[in-house]
Amino acid sequence: MLRFADSHAHLDFPDFRDDLPEVLHRARAAGVAWINAITTRLSEVEPLLALIGADPDLYASVGIHPHHAAEAPEFSVEAILAHCHHPKVVAIGETGFDLHYEFSPRAQQEIVFRNHIRAAREMGLPLVVHTREAEEETRRVMEEERAATCGGVIHCFTGSARMARWALDQGFHLSFSGILTFKAARELQEVARTLPLDRLLIETDAPYLAPIPHRGKRNEPAYVVRVAEFLAQLLDRPLEEVARVTTGNYLRLFRIRQEDRPASAAEDEKLAYVIGNALYVNLTKACTLHCAFCPKWEGQTVVKGHDLTLRRHPDARRVLEALGDVSGYQEVVFCGFGEPTLRLETLLEVAAEIKRRGPKRIRINTDGLANRVFGTDVTPRFAGLIDALSVSLNAQDEATYTRICRPALSGSYEAVKGFIRAARAHVPEITATAIQGVEGVDIAACRRIAEEELGVRFRVRYLDALG
Repeated sequence: MLRFADSHAHLDFPDFRDDLPEVLHRARAAGVAWINAITTRLSEVEPLLALIGADPDLYASVGIHPHHAAEAPEFSVEAILAHCHHPKVVAIGETGFDLHYEFSPRAQQEIVFRNHIRAAREMGLPLVVHTREAEEETRRVMEEERAATCGGVIHCFTGSARMARWALDQGFHLSFSGILTFKAARELQEVARTLPLDRLLIETDAPYLAPIPHRGKRNEPAYVVRVAEFLAQLLDRPLEEVARVTTGNYLRLFRIRQEDRPASAAEDEKLAYVIGNALYVNLTKACTLHCAFCPKWEGQTVVKGHDLTLRRHPDARRVLEALGDVSGYQEVVFCGFGEPTLRLETLLEVAAEIKRRGPKRIRINTDGLANRVFGTDVTPRFAGLIDALSVSLNAQDEATYTRICRPALSGSYEAVKGFIRAARAHVPEITATAIQGVEGVDIAACRRIAEEELGVRFRVRYLDALG
């Protein structure tokens, strides 16, 4: 049987109060293997978690819908974070703008939206974004709050081709609901035809938006198969491919393990791992880039036998416990399968404690975009803590860099070079790197830029050689 994932449903709404077990039975019979149950108020989170209980196929989000932004008694970052530590919570949202109804003032919607993005960045959880008649506002807030660093999904996507391309450039997924099947949705269907399958999700938004032929009836998770069937027809792809790829996208985005892999409790996550004589620190899966050559975007998160999958961001205490006694290692390296400087405060706290316990060489493997992300020069904060930086220069010019690294932020290539120049005053050893084997990368030119223009060392890395 084909397996599908409904990435967005409201299982706790009154519409399902009398027959939720039957609804879930029909979903499973239709091949719907996973469902994300979405909250719209913080007060709903605990009841929802109790409702889905220990069901291994149901997961939850934590969020305040823009409709309810004005009525929320508490919408601070801390209030959102307080609900995010349950292992069933795999996302933050839905949150965003709804300027069609504007049940809450847009200023209040923006405040709540910003706090959700900040909470998602703190936890390392993906965002579930609602945007209706608010493309400009949504882009502005997401860019200002660096939503690209946590990623997520624009749910129930009905936007323009420009909005779709922007969301993909930001590293976000797009989720299609039953609206895609409506006869009046010709423009949306044309947008969908142009999008890469490996960034698409499907959803019901149940109990709303039932697809053809169920339009006008209560929607339910079983009907997500109709969305998949229509999408397959629209893209001229086999249903088997659409099911496989959209389900794989879902599992990767929400960091859900398939049933043939053991569930990973938080304490089993690999926060520290050994390669050679170095002890590596795994702080985050979040990235500023969406590199075409990085295997993590294909679901590969194993390095030298270490599975670096993270469900959420660890705090400094957990990281230090995982590191234990570091005295027997040549160095401690902040690396993992994400960009460690996105967790700058945690990184510096851990580094300071390592230094306090005794002299130890500390290195950061980084994309060099911390200054661009934070909007200020962070390199002075490395002084006395960080002994070495390995910076991914990756290309000899901006055009090549943009093509292969797919940055979410403009001006990223020059920002990397600026970061290297700034860091020279505070970090004793800096090495720029580029990858041999990536099409279009001129290793000799990268070496000249590193050594002659930037005045740092240069090292060649090799495609598909991890760790």
